[in-house]
Amino acid sequence: MTPPDILFLRHMLDAIDRIGEVVSRTTVERFKADWVIQDATIRELQIPGEAAGRVTREVAESHPEVPWAEITGLRHKLVHDYFVVDLDVVWQTATVDVPAVRSLIAQLVAEVAE
Repeated sequence: MTPPDILFLRHMLDAIDRIGEVVSRTTVERFKADWVIQDATIRELQIPGEAAGRVTREVAESHPEVPWAEITGLRHKLVHDYFVVDLDVVWQTATVDVPAVRSLIAQLVAEVAE
């Protein structure tokens, strides 16, 4: 794994942890009513997508358990189709999907540290 790959994986993990922090402090109702919380969550969801798109093909192909295409696809949707973002999907992603991906990324980072 190259040094940039490690950096991108750590960026992903940092953003994922910030997403967890943001959503742990709120409810779905408050999330839907508060644009500041929405923006913070959406912004942090963009970071793993950008970083995942920069991970080398070798790393991505050697770890097919990580949903690379979905992570980058979400980033593209949030950035380019921001005017039609479904807040229910964002909440589901932040509270269910992101924690599942966190364990996969954390495992990759741990492998690098070995």
